[in-house]
Amino acid sequence: MTPSQTAPKHPHKALRRLFAEYWLHRSSLILAICLGFLIAAVQPLSVRVIEQIVDQLKSDIGNDFFRWVPAVLMGLFFVSGFAKYFHNTIRRSINERVLAHMREKLYAKFVSLPLTAVDKSRTGEWLSALQNDLNNVGQGVELIFDLFKEPVTLLGLMGVAAYYDWKLTLGAVFIIPIVAWVFARSGSLVKRYSARNMGQFSELLSLAQESLVGLRVIKVFHLEPVLTGKFDEIQNSYLRTVIKSIRVQELTTPIVEFIGAGLMSCFILYGAQRIQAGVLTPGELVAFVLAFGLAQMPLKKINDANMKLRSAEAAAERVFHFLDIPQDVEARQGSKRITRFTDRIVYQSVGMSYQGQNALKDISFEVDFGQCVAFVGKSGSGKTTAVSLLPRFYEFQQGTISIDGTDIRDLRLEDLRRLISYVTQDTFLFHDTIYENIRYGRPDATAKEIERAAEHAHCDEFIRTRPEGMQTRIGDRGVQLSGGERQRIAIARAFLKAAPILILDEATSSLDSHSESVVQGALDLLMQGRTTLLVAHRFSTVMGSDRILVFEKGVVKEAGTHSELLSKTGVYTGLYQQQYSSLI
Repeated sequence: MTPSQTAPKHPHKALRRLFAEYWLHRSSLILAICLGFLIAAVQPLSVRVIEQIVDQLKSDIGNDFFRWVPAVLMGLFFVSGFAKYFHNTIRRSINERVLAHMREKLYAKFVSLPLTAVDKSRTGEWLSALQNDLNNVGQGVELIFDLFKEPVTLLGLMGVAAYYDWKLTLGAVFIIPIVAWVFARSGSLVKRYSARNMGQFSELLSLAQESLVGLRVIKVFHLEPVLTGKFDEIQNSYLRTVIKSIRVQELTTPIVEFIGAGLMSCFILYGAQRIQAGVLTPGELVAFVLAFGLAQMPLKKINDANMKLRSAEAAAERVFHFLDIPQDVEARQGSKRITRFTDRIVYQSVGMSYQGQNALKDISFEVDFGQCVAFVGKSGSGKTTAVSLLPRFYEFQQGTISIDGTDIRDLRLEDLRRLISYVTQDTFLFHDTIYENIRYGRPDATAKEIERAAEHAHCDEFIRTRPEGMQTRIGDRGVQLSGGERQRIAIARAFLKAAPILILDEATSSLDSHSESVVQGALDLLMQGRTTLLVAHRFSTVMGSDRILVFEKGVVKEAGTHSELLSKTGVYTGLYQQQYSSLI
Protein backbone atom coordinates (compact mmCIF):
# COMPACT_ATOMS: atom_id res chain seq x y z
CA MET A 1 0.00 0.00 0.00
CA THR A 2 1.39 3.39 -0.99
CA PRO A 3 1.47 6.41 1.35
CA SER A 4 -1.17 8.21 -0.68
CA GLN A 5 -3.57 5.34 -0.05
CA THR A 6 -3.18 5.36 3.70
CA ALA A 7 -5.04 7.67 6.06
CA PRO A 8 -3.72 8.68 9.48
CA LYS A 9 -5.49 7.06 12.43
CA HIS A 10 -5.12 10.20 14.54
CA PRO A 11 -6.02 13.64 13.07
CA HIS A 12 -3.03 15.95 12.66
CA LYS A 13 -0.62 13.35 14.10
CA ALA A 14 1.81 14.12 11.28
CA LEU A 15 1.75 17.83 12.14
CA ARG A 16 2.43 17.12 15.81
CA ARG A 17 5.41 14.96 14.88
CA LEU A 18 6.59 17.60 12.45
CA PHE A 19 6.43 20.36 15.05
CA ALA A 20 8.40 18.13 17.43
CA GLU A 21 11.23 18.25 14.87
CA TYR A 22 11.08 22.06 14.84
CA TRP A 23 10.86 22.23 18.63
CA LEU A 24 14.41 20.87 18.78
CA HIS A 25 15.39 24.43 17.74
CA ARG A 26 13.11 25.97 20.37
CA SER A 27 15.30 28.93 21.35
CA SER A 28 15.58 30.18 17.76
CA LEU A 29 11.93 29.32 17.18
CA ILE A 30 10.74 31.40 20.13
CA LEU A 31 12.98 34.30 19.10
CA ALA A 32 11.52 34.25 15.56
CA ILE A 33 7.95 34.24 16.96
CA CYS A 34 8.70 37.17 19.29
CA LEU A 35 10.19 39.13 16.39
CA GLY A 36 7.03 38.33 14.45
CA PHE A 37 4.94 39.86 17.24
CA LEU A 38 7.10 43.02 17.06
CA ILE A 39 6.52 43.25 13.29
CA ALA A 40 2.80 42.69 13.82
CA ALA A 41 2.57 45.71 16.15
CA VAL A 42 3.85 48.18 13.55
CA GLN A 43 0.76 48.32 11.30
CA PRO A 44 -1.74 49.23 14.05
CA LEU A 45 0.65 51.93 15.30
CA SER A 46 1.07 53.33 11.77
CA VAL A 47 -2.73 53.58 11.46
CA ARG A 48 -2.82 55.75 14.60
CA VAL A 49 -0.13 58.03 13.13
CA ILE A 50 -2.12 58.41 9.88
CA GLU A 51 -5.24 59.33 11.84
CA GLN A 52 -3.29 62.10 13.59
CA ILE A 53 -1.93 63.37 10.24
CA VAL A 54 -5.41 63.59 8.65
CA ASP A 55 -6.87 65.43 11.62
CA GLN A 56 -3.93 67.84 11.83
CA LEU A 57 -4.33 68.72 8.16
CA LYS A 58 -7.67 70.36 9.11
CA SER A 59 -6.13 72.34 11.93
CA ASP A 60 -3.12 74.61 12.30
CA ILE A 61 -0.49 73.26 9.90
CA GLY A 62 2.10 75.51 11.41
CA ASN A 63 2.30 73.65 14.71
CA ASP A 64 5.13 71.32 15.78
CA PHE A 65 3.19 68.17 14.87
CA PHE A 66 4.88 67.59 11.49
CA ARG A 67 8.31 67.91 13.02
CA TRP A 68 8.07 64.68 14.98
CA VAL A 69 5.83 62.63 12.60
CA PRO A 70 8.68 61.80 10.14
CA ALA A 71 10.90 60.76 13.03
CA VAL A 72 8.16 58.48 14.41
CA LEU A 73 7.52 56.89 11.00
CA MET A 74 11.23 56.40 10.38
CA GLY A 75 11.66 54.86 13.82
CA LEU A 76 8.70 52.51 13.34
CA PHE A 77 9.88 51.20 9.98
CA PHE A 78 13.53 51.04 11.08
CA VAL A 79 12.55 48.72 13.93
CA SER A 80 10.15 46.82 11.66
CA GLY A 81 12.77 46.40 8.91
CA PHE A 82 15.44 44.96 11.14
CA ALA A 83 12.89 42.78 12.93
CA LYS A 84 11.76 41.42 9.53
CA TYR A 85 15.35 40.71 8.54
CA PHE A 86 16.14 38.68 11.64
CA HIS A 87 12.68 37.08 11.71
CA ASN A 88 12.93 35.84 8.11
CA THR A 89 16.57 34.79 8.41
CA ILE A 90 15.98 32.77 11.57
CA ARG A 91 12.80 31.06 10.42
CA ARG A 92 14.26 30.10 7.04
CA SER A 93 17.45 28.81 8.67
CA ILE A 94 15.42 26.68 11.10
CA ASN A 95 13.38 25.36 8.21
CA GLU A 96 16.42 24.33 6.18
CA ARG A 97 18.07 22.64 9.17
CA VAL A 98 14.95 20.61 9.94
CA LEU A 99 14.51 19.60 6.29
CA ALA A 100 18.17 18.59 6.06
CA HIS A 101 17.80 16.48 9.21
CA MET A 102 14.63 14.81 7.90
CA ARG A 103 16.26 14.21 4.51
CA GLU A 104 19.20 12.53 6.26
CA LYS A 105 16.84 10.35 8.31
CA LEU A 106 14.85 9.39 5.22
CA TYR A 107 17.98 8.39 3.30
CA ALA A 108 19.39 6.50 6.28
CA LYS A 109 16.07 4.70 6.62
CA PHE A 110 16.08 3.71 2.97
CA VAL A 111 19.60 2.26 2.93
CA SER A 112 19.07 0.42 6.24
CA LEU A 113 15.74 -1.22 5.40
CA PRO A 114 15.55 -4.96 4.83
CA LEU A 115 15.05 -5.94 1.20
CA THR A 116 11.58 -7.30 1.99
CA ALA A 117 10.44 -3.76 2.82
CA VAL A 118 12.23 -2.11 -0.11
CA ASP A 119 10.78 -4.65 -2.54
CA LYS A 120 7.26 -3.50 -1.64
CA SER A 121 7.80 0.10 -2.74
CA ARG A 122 8.99 1.79 -5.92
CA THR A 123 12.21 3.75 -6.10
CA GLY A 124 10.33 6.79 -7.42
CA GLU A 125 8.28 6.97 -4.22
CA TRP A 126 11.43 7.35 -2.15
CA LEU A 127 12.89 9.89 -4.57
CA SER A 128 9.63 11.85 -4.48
CA ALA A 129 9.65 11.81 -0.66
CA LEU A 130 13.27 13.02 -0.56
CA GLN A 131 12.64 15.86 -2.98
CA ASN A 132 9.04 16.81 -3.67
CA ASP A 133 7.39 15.88 -0.37
CA LEU A 134 10.07 17.46 1.82
CA ASN A 135 9.92 20.64 -0.30
CA ASN A 136 6.16 20.79 0.33
CA VAL A 137 6.77 20.29 4.04
CA GLY A 138 9.30 23.13 4.05
CA GLN A 139 7.08 25.56 2.16
CA GLY A 140 4.16 24.87 4.47
CA VAL A 141 5.96 24.97 7.78
CA GLU A 142 7.92 28.09 6.86
CA LEU A 143 4.60 29.92 6.56
CA ILE A 144 3.38 28.66 9.93
CA PHE A 145 5.13 31.65 11.50
CA ASP A 146 2.42 33.72 9.79
CA LEU A 147 -0.15 31.83 11.85
CA PHE A 148 1.51 33.32 14.94
CA LYS A 149 2.29 36.77 13.57
CA GLU A 150 -0.69 37.67 11.38
CA PRO A 151 -3.43 37.03 13.99
CA VAL A 152 -1.61 39.56 16.22
CA THR A 153 -1.60 42.06 13.35
CA LEU A 154 -5.29 41.37 12.76
CA LEU A 155 -6.18 41.78 16.43
CA GLY A 156 -4.14 44.98 16.62
CA LEU A 157 -5.96 46.48 13.62
CA MET A 158 -9.33 45.39 15.01
CA GLY A 159 -8.37 46.95 18.32
CA VAL A 160 -7.58 50.24 16.58
CA ALA A 161 -10.92 50.07 14.78
CA ALA A 162 -12.73 49.33 18.05
CA TYR A 163 -11.03 52.35 19.62
CA TYR A 164 -12.79 54.59 17.09
CA ASP A 165 -16.19 52.82 16.96
CA TRP A 166 -16.60 49.64 18.97
CA LYS A 167 -20.20 49.06 17.91
CA LEU A 168 -19.32 49.06 14.23
CA THR A 169 -16.31 46.83 14.92
CA LEU A 170 -18.44 44.38 16.86
CA GLY A 171 -20.82 44.11 13.93
CA ALA A 172 -17.92 43.33 11.60
CA VAL A 173 -16.68 40.56 13.92
CA PHE A 174 -19.75 38.48 13.05
CA ILE A 175 -18.30 37.72 9.60
CA ILE A 176 -15.29 35.97 11.17
CA PRO A 177 -17.10 32.57 11.48
CA ILE A 178 -17.99 32.78 7.76
CA VAL A 179 -14.36 33.50 6.84
CA ALA A 180 -13.16 30.73 9.17
CA TRP A 181 -15.52 28.25 7.52
CA VAL A 182 -14.23 29.24 4.07
CA PHE A 183 -10.65 28.73 5.27
CA ALA A 184 -11.40 25.35 6.87
CA ARG A 185 -13.31 24.05 3.86
CA SER A 186 -10.69 25.14 1.34
CA GLY A 187 -7.86 23.81 3.54
CA SER A 188 -9.51 20.39 3.73
CA LEU A 189 -9.88 20.25 -0.05
CA VAL A 190 -6.29 21.38 -0.60
CA LYS A 191 -4.97 18.65 1.72
CA ARG A 192 -6.98 16.00 -0.14
CA TYR A 193 -5.80 17.21 -3.54
CA SER A 194 -2.21 17.54 -2.31
CA ALA A 195 -2.13 13.94 -1.11
CA ARG A 196 -3.41 12.82 -4.49
CA ASN A 197 -0.92 15.08 -6.31
CA MET A 198 2.06 13.68 -4.44
CA GLY A 199 0.99 10.09 -5.07
CA GLN A 200 0.64 10.77 -8.80
CA PHE A 201 3.95 12.65 -8.90
CA SER A 202 5.74 9.68 -7.32
CA GLU A 203 4.21 7.46 -10.02
CA LEU A 204 5.61 9.80 -12.68
CA LEU A 205 9.02 9.74 -11.04
CA SER A 206 8.97 5.95 -10.73
CA LEU A 207 8.06 5.50 -14.38
CA ALA A 208 10.76 7.96 -15.47
CA GLN A 209 13.39 6.23 -13.32
CA GLU A 210 12.42 2.78 -14.60
CA SER A 211 12.46 4.03 -18.18
CA LEU A 212 15.98 5.44 -17.84
CA VAL A 213 17.30 2.19 -16.36
CA GLY A 214 15.49 0.03 -18.95
CA LEU A 215 16.06 2.24 -21.98
CA ARG A 216 17.66 -0.54 -24.02
CA VAL A 217 14.70 -2.86 -23.42
CA ILE A 218 12.30 -0.06 -24.34
CA LYS A 219 14.05 0.47 -27.67
CA VAL A 220 14.40 -3.21 -28.53
CA PHE A 221 10.71 -3.93 -27.94
CA HIS A 222 9.57 -0.57 -29.34
CA LEU A 223 7.82 0.36 -26.11
CA GLU A 224 8.18 4.11 -26.64
CA PRO A 225 4.50 4.64 -27.68
CA VAL A 226 3.19 2.41 -24.87
CA LEU A 227 5.24 4.07 -22.12
CA THR A 228 4.70 7.56 -23.52
CA GLY A 229 0.97 6.91 -23.44
CA LYS A 230 1.19 5.63 -19.86
CA PHE A 231 3.25 8.65 -18.82
CA ASP A 232 0.77 11.03 -20.49
CA GLU A 233 -2.14 9.31 -18.75
CA ILE A 234 -0.57 9.74 -15.29
CA GLN A 235 0.56 13.26 -16.19
CA ASN A 236 -2.95 14.29 -17.29
CA SER A 237 -4.47 12.90 -14.10
CA TYR A 238 -1.83 14.76 -12.07
CA LEU A 239 -2.51 17.97 -14.02
CA ARG A 240 -6.27 17.75 -13.45
CA THR A 241 -5.78 17.39 -9.70
CA VAL A 242 -3.25 20.25 -9.60
CA ILE A 243 -5.67 22.54 -11.44
CA LYS A 244 -8.47 21.63 -9.00
CA SER A 245 -6.17 22.50 -6.11
CA ILE A 246 -5.22 25.81 -7.75
CA ARG A 247 -8.88 26.72 -8.25
CA VAL A 248 -9.67 26.09 -4.60
CA GLN A 249 -6.66 28.10 -3.42
CA GLU A 250 -7.29 31.04 -5.73
CA LEU A 251 -11.05 31.21 -5.09
CA THR A 252 -10.70 31.78 -1.35
CA THR A 253 -8.93 35.15 -1.60
CA PRO A 254 -11.51 36.91 -3.84
CA ILE A 255 -14.35 35.61 -1.65
CA VAL A 256 -12.74 37.10 1.46
CA GLU A 257 -11.85 40.32 -0.39
CA PHE A 258 -15.41 40.69 -1.70
CA ILE A 259 -16.80 40.32 1.83
CA GLY A 260 -14.26 42.87 3.06
CA ALA A 261 -15.11 45.34 0.27
CA GLY A 262 -18.80 45.07 1.12
CA LEU A 263 -18.09 45.80 4.76
CA MET A 264 -15.86 48.78 3.91
CA SER A 265 -18.59 50.25 1.68
CA CYS A 266 -21.03 50.02 4.57
CA PHE A 267 -18.44 51.58 6.90
CA ILE A 268 -17.89 54.55 4.59
CA LEU A 269 -21.64 55.23 4.26
CA TYR A 270 -22.18 54.84 7.97
CA GLY A 271 -19.04 56.82 8.82
CA ALA A 272 -20.10 59.78 6.67
CA GLN A 273 -23.28 60.03 8.69
CA ARG A 274 -21.29 59.86 11.93
CA ILE A 275 -19.02 62.71 10.75
CA GLN A 276 -22.03 64.89 9.90
CA ALA A 277 -23.38 64.15 13.37
CA GLY A 278 -20.07 65.25 14.86
CA VAL A 279 -19.40 61.88 16.50
CA LEU A 280 -16.39 60.99 14.31
CA THR A 281 -13.60 63.14 12.89
CA PRO A 282 -12.45 62.64 9.27
CA GLY A 283 -9.13 61.30 10.57
CA GLU A 284 -10.86 58.75 12.74
CA LEU A 285 -13.01 57.56 9.82
CA VAL A 286 -9.94 57.26 7.57
CA ALA A 287 -8.11 55.35 10.31
CA PHE A 288 -11.13 53.09 10.89
CA VAL A 289 -11.53 52.25 7.18
CA LEU A 290 -7.76 51.89 6.77
CA ALA A 291 -7.60 49.49 9.71
CA PHE A 292 -10.25 47.27 8.15
CA GLY A 293 -8.63 47.54 4.73
CA LEU A 294 -5.27 46.53 6.11
CA ALA A 295 -6.93 43.69 8.05
CA GLN A 296 -7.52 41.91 4.73
CA MET A 297 -3.77 41.42 4.29
CA PRO A 298 -3.25 39.34 7.47
CA LEU A 299 -6.42 37.44 6.57
CA LYS A 300 -4.95 36.65 3.17
CA LYS A 301 -1.64 35.57 4.72
CA ILE A 302 -3.45 33.40 7.26
CA ASN A 303 -5.34 31.77 4.40
CA ASP A 304 -2.14 31.19 2.40
CA ALA A 305 -0.42 29.73 5.46
CA ASN A 306 -3.42 27.49 6.12
CA MET A 307 -3.39 26.19 2.52
CA LYS A 308 0.34 25.50 2.57
CA LEU A 309 0.10 23.92 5.99
CA ARG A 310 -2.58 21.49 4.80
CA SER A 311 -0.40 20.59 1.85
CA ALA A 312 2.57 20.21 4.21
CA GLU A 313 0.50 17.93 6.44
CA ALA A 314 -0.27 15.65 3.48
CA ALA A 315 3.44 15.62 2.55
CA ALA A 316 4.48 14.95 6.16
CA GLU A 317 2.11 11.98 6.33
CA ARG A 318 3.90 10.48 3.31
CA VAL A 319 7.36 11.15 4.76
CA PHE A 320 6.49 9.66 8.15
CA HIS A 321 4.90 6.68 6.39
CA PHE A 322 8.36 5.82 5.05
CA LEU A 323 10.13 6.60 8.31
CA ASP A 324 7.70 4.31 10.15
CA ILE A 325 8.29 1.26 7.94
CA PRO A 326 9.27 -1.42 10.48
CA GLN A 327 12.82 -2.68 10.52
CA ASP A 328 11.69 -6.31 10.15
CA VAL A 329 15.15 -7.84 10.03
CA GLU A 330 16.78 -5.55 12.54
CA ALA A 331 13.96 -6.18 15.04
CA ARG A 332 16.02 -9.03 16.47
CA GLN A 333 19.54 -7.70 16.35
CA GLY A 334 21.70 -9.28 19.01
CA SER A 335 24.59 -7.79 20.90
CA LYS A 336 27.06 -10.62 20.51
CA ARG A 337 30.32 -9.67 18.82
CA ILE A 338 32.06 -11.78 16.21
CA THR A 339 35.32 -10.86 14.51
CA ARG A 340 36.41 -14.18 12.94
CA PHE A 341 34.93 -17.24 11.28
CA THR A 342 36.84 -20.44 12.04
CA ASP A 343 34.51 -23.45 12.14
CA ARG A 344 31.26 -23.87 10.18
CA ILE A 345 28.00 -22.42 8.91
CA VAL A 346 24.89 -24.45 9.79
CA TYR A 347 21.39 -24.17 8.32
CA GLN A 348 19.00 -26.11 10.54
CA SER A 349 15.37 -26.70 9.40
CA VAL A 350 15.20 -23.26 7.82
CA GLY A 351 11.89 -22.12 6.34
CA MET A 352 10.94 -18.84 4.76
CA SER A 353 7.81 -17.30 3.25
CA TYR A 354 7.86 -14.29 0.95
CA GLN A 355 4.71 -12.36 -0.01
CA GLY A 356 2.53 -15.27 1.10
CA GLN A 357 4.53 -17.89 -0.85
CA ASN A 358 6.77 -20.59 0.64
CA ALA A 359 10.24 -19.83 -0.71
CA LEU A 360 12.14 -22.38 1.39
CA LYS A 361 10.92 -25.40 3.37
CA ASP A 362 12.92 -27.26 6.02
CA ILE A 363 16.38 -26.55 4.60
CA SER A 364 19.30 -28.13 6.48
CA PHE A 365 22.98 -28.27 5.51
CA GLU A 366 26.45 -27.43 6.80
CA VAL A 367 29.41 -25.63 5.26
CA ASP A 368 32.76 -26.21 6.91
CA PHE A 369 35.47 -23.57 7.00
CA GLY A 370 37.34 -23.43 3.70
CA GLN A 371 34.77 -25.48 1.79
CA CYS A 372 33.10 -24.52 -1.47
CA VAL A 373 29.44 -25.55 -1.55
CA ALA A 374 27.49 -25.05 -4.77
CA PHE A 375 23.75 -24.45 -5.12
CA VAL A 376 22.09 -25.60 -8.35
CA GLY A 377 18.52 -25.92 -9.58
CA LYS A 378 16.01 -24.39 -11.91
CA SER A 379 15.13 -20.68 -11.72
CA GLY A 380 12.89 -20.00 -8.73
CA SER A 381 13.96 -23.14 -6.89
CA GLY A 382 15.27 -21.18 -3.87
CA LYS A 383 19.05 -21.08 -4.47
CA THR A 384 19.52 -17.30 -4.25
CA THR A 385 17.01 -17.04 -1.42
CA ALA A 386 18.98 -19.55 0.63
CA VAL A 387 22.29 -17.68 0.35
CA SER A 388 20.57 -14.29 0.85
CA LEU A 389 19.51 -15.37 4.33
CA LEU A 390 23.09 -15.62 5.58
CA PRO A 391 23.81 -11.83 5.48
CA ARG A 392 20.18 -11.33 6.59
CA PHE A 393 18.98 -9.59 3.45
CA TYR A 394 15.72 -11.40 4.19
CA GLU A 395 14.32 -12.83 7.40
CA PHE A 396 13.56 -16.52 7.77
CA GLN A 397 10.57 -17.59 9.85
CA GLN A 398 11.53 -21.13 10.88
CA GLY A 399 14.71 -22.82 12.01
CA THR A 400 18.14 -21.35 12.69
CA ILE A 401 21.24 -20.31 10.80
CA SER A 402 24.41 -20.21 12.84
CA ILE A 403 28.04 -19.23 12.37
CA ASP A 404 30.51 -20.99 14.66
CA GLY A 405 27.60 -22.13 16.82
CA THR A 406 25.95 -18.70 17.26
CA ASP A 407 22.55 -17.87 15.75
CA ILE A 408 23.11 -15.05 13.26
CA ARG A 409 20.13 -13.18 14.76
CA ASP A 410 22.07 -12.94 18.03
CA LEU A 411 24.99 -11.25 16.28
CA ARG A 412 25.43 -7.57 15.56
CA LEU A 413 24.49 -7.01 11.94
CA GLU A 414 27.59 -4.91 11.32
CA ASP A 415 29.83 -7.73 12.56
CA LEU A 416 27.93 -10.40 10.64
CA ARG A 417 28.11 -8.58 7.32
CA ARG A 418 31.76 -7.72 7.82
CA LEU A 419 32.46 -11.45 7.54
CA ILE A 420 30.78 -11.74 4.12
CA SER A 421 31.63 -10.64 0.58
CA TYR A 422 28.93 -10.85 -2.10
CA VAL A 423 29.40 -10.94 -5.89
CA THR A 424 26.29 -11.22 -8.07
CA GLN A 425 25.56 -11.35 -11.79
CA ASP A 426 23.89 -7.92 -11.59
CA THR A 427 26.96 -6.00 -10.48
CA PHE A 428 26.15 -2.58 -9.07
CA LEU A 429 28.70 0.18 -9.48
CA PHE A 430 28.41 3.82 -8.42
CA HIS A 431 28.73 6.79 -10.75
CA ASP A 432 32.30 7.38 -9.62
CA THR A 433 35.87 6.43 -10.48
CA ILE A 434 37.22 2.88 -10.76
CA TYR A 435 39.40 3.64 -7.72
CA GLU A 436 36.47 4.73 -5.54
CA ASN A 437 34.28 1.80 -6.61
CA ILE A 438 36.97 -0.64 -5.51
CA ARG A 439 37.61 1.34 -2.30
CA TYR A 440 33.99 0.82 -1.20
CA GLY A 441 35.08 -2.72 -0.30
CA ARG A 442 37.07 -1.25 2.59
CA PRO A 443 36.95 2.56 2.85
CA ASP A 444 40.04 2.75 5.09
CA ALA A 445 42.25 0.86 2.61
CA THR A 446 45.47 2.39 1.35
CA ALA A 447 46.10 3.23 -2.30
CA LYS A 448 48.59 0.35 -2.53
CA GLU A 449 46.01 -2.13 -1.17
CA ILE A 450 43.44 -0.91 -3.69
CA GLU A 451 45.91 -1.28 -6.56
CA ARG A 452 46.83 -4.80 -5.38
CA ALA A 453 43.13 -5.78 -5.23
CA ALA A 454 42.69 -4.49 -8.79
CA GLU A 455 45.64 -6.61 -9.95
CA HIS A 456 44.31 -9.76 -8.26
CA ALA A 457 40.97 -9.23 -10.04
CA HIS A 458 42.72 -8.69 -13.40
CA CYS A 459 41.37 -5.11 -13.54
CA ASP A 460 44.80 -3.75 -14.45
CA GLU A 461 44.38 -5.21 -17.96
CA PHE A 462 41.64 -2.74 -18.91
CA ILE A 463 42.65 0.07 -16.53
CA ARG A 464 45.93 0.50 -18.44
CA THR A 465 44.01 1.17 -21.67
CA ARG A 466 42.30 4.24 -20.22
CA PRO A 467 44.08 7.63 -20.14
CA GLU A 468 42.93 8.42 -16.61
CA GLY A 469 43.64 4.93 -15.29
CA MET A 470 42.11 4.26 -11.86
CA GLN A 471 40.59 7.76 -11.85
CA THR A 472 38.38 6.95 -14.88
CA ARG A 473 34.74 7.75 -14.22
CA ILE A 474 32.60 4.79 -15.24
CA GLY A 475 29.16 6.39 -15.64
CA ASP A 476 25.82 5.54 -14.07
CA ARG A 477 25.87 1.89 -12.91
CA GLY A 478 29.19 1.46 -14.75
CA VAL A 479 27.61 1.88 -18.17
CA GLN A 480 30.96 2.85 -19.76
CA LEU A 481 32.45 -0.56 -18.93
CA SER A 482 31.77 -3.98 -20.40
CA GLY A 483 30.04 -6.68 -18.36
CA GLY A 484 33.31 -8.47 -17.70
CA GLU A 485 35.03 -5.26 -16.61
CA ARG A 486 32.21 -4.41 -14.21
CA GLN A 487 32.39 -7.91 -12.77
CA ARG A 488 36.15 -7.67 -12.23
CA ILE A 489 35.70 -4.40 -10.30
CA ALA A 490 33.16 -6.18 -8.08
CA ILE A 491 35.68 -8.99 -7.53
CA ALA A 492 38.40 -6.43 -6.72
CA ARG A 493 36.04 -4.95 -4.15
CA ALA A 494 35.65 -8.41 -2.59
CA PHE A 495 39.44 -8.91 -2.63
CA LEU A 496 39.87 -5.62 -0.80
CA LYS A 497 37.28 -6.50 1.84
CA ALA A 498 39.07 -9.81 2.46
CA ALA A 499 36.06 -11.35 4.19
CA PRO A 500 36.36 -15.05 5.15
CA ILE A 501 32.94 -15.98 3.68
CA LEU A 502 32.28 -15.46 -0.02
CA ILE A 503 28.89 -15.64 -1.75
CA LEU A 504 28.96 -15.90 -5.54
CA ASP A 505 25.49 -15.62 -7.06
CA GLU A 506 25.61 -16.43 -10.79
CA ALA A 507 28.76 -14.28 -10.97
CA THR A 508 29.66 -15.35 -14.54
CA SER A 509 26.27 -16.23 -16.00
CA SER A 510 25.82 -13.09 -18.13
CA LEU A 511 29.33 -13.05 -19.65
CA ASP A 512 30.62 -14.20 -23.01
CA SER A 513 33.11 -17.06 -23.11
CA HIS A 514 36.24 -14.87 -23.17
CA SER A 515 35.04 -12.60 -20.34
CA GLU A 516 33.90 -15.64 -18.37
CA SER A 517 37.35 -17.18 -18.66
CA VAL A 518 39.06 -14.01 -17.37
CA VAL A 519 36.53 -13.47 -14.58
CA GLN A 520 36.61 -17.15 -13.57
CA GLY A 521 40.37 -16.92 -13.19
CA ALA A 522 39.91 -13.95 -10.85
CA LEU A 523 37.20 -15.80 -8.93
CA ASP A 524 39.37 -18.91 -8.52
CA LEU A 525 42.04 -16.73 -6.93
CA LEU A 526 39.45 -14.98 -4.74
CA MET A 527 38.03 -18.30 -3.51
CA GLN A 528 41.38 -19.56 -2.26
CA GLY A 529 41.38 -19.82 1.53
CA ARG A 530 37.75 -18.69 1.77
CA THR A 531 34.49 -20.44 2.55
CA THR A 532 32.38 -20.10 -0.59
CA LEU A 533 28.65 -20.43 -1.24
CA LEU A 534 28.39 -20.69 -5.01
CA VAL A 535 25.09 -20.25 -6.86
CA ALA A 536 25.42 -21.24 -10.51
CA HIS A 537 23.50 -22.68 -13.42
CA ARG A 538 26.54 -23.62 -15.51
CA PHE A 539 27.75 -27.03 -14.40
CA SER A 540 31.29 -26.27 -15.54
CA THR A 541 31.58 -23.88 -12.58
CA VAL A 542 30.29 -26.31 -9.92
CA MET A 543 32.00 -29.58 -10.83
CA GLY A 544 35.00 -28.91 -8.60
CA SER A 545 32.93 -27.90 -5.54
CA ASP A 546 33.36 -29.86 -2.31
CA ARG A 547 29.62 -30.41 -2.21
CA ILE A 548 26.63 -29.59 -4.39
CA LEU A 549 23.10 -28.93 -3.10
CA VAL A 550 20.30 -29.48 -5.60
CA PHE A 551 17.24 -27.28 -5.02
CA GLU A 552 13.74 -27.92 -6.29
CA LYS A 553 10.66 -25.89 -5.26
CA GLY A 554 12.33 -24.56 -2.10
CA VAL A 555 13.61 -27.95 -0.91
CA VAL A 556 17.07 -29.55 -1.03
CA LYS A 557 16.35 -32.67 -3.08
CA GLU A 558 19.89 -33.99 -3.38
CA ALA A 559 23.36 -33.36 -1.98
CA GLY A 560 26.82 -34.69 -2.83
CA THR A 561 29.81 -34.24 -5.10
CA HIS A 562 29.47 -33.98 -8.87
CA SER A 563 30.34 -37.64 -9.44
CA GLU A 564 28.11 -38.85 -6.60
CA LEU A 565 25.11 -36.95 -7.91
CA LEU A 566 25.60 -38.15 -11.48
CA SER A 567 25.65 -41.75 -10.26
CA LYS A 568 22.21 -41.33 -8.64
CA THR A 569 20.50 -40.46 -11.95
CA GLY A 570 18.21 -38.07 -10.08
CA VAL A 571 17.33 -34.36 -10.42
CA TYR A 572 20.98 -33.29 -10.81
CA THR A 573 21.58 -35.81 -13.59
CA GLY A 574 18.49 -34.57 -15.43
CA LEU A 575 19.61 -30.94 -15.19
CA TYR A 576 23.14 -31.87 -16.27
CA GLN A 577 21.99 -33.84 -19.31
CA GLN A 578 19.50 -31.13 -20.27
CA GLN A 579 22.19 -28.45 -20.23
CA TYR A 580 24.79 -30.40 -22.19
CA SER A 581 22.30 -31.81 -24.70
CA SER A 582 21.36 -28.23 -25.58
CA LEU A 583 24.99 -27.52 -26.45
CA ILE A 584 25.22 -30.36 -28.97
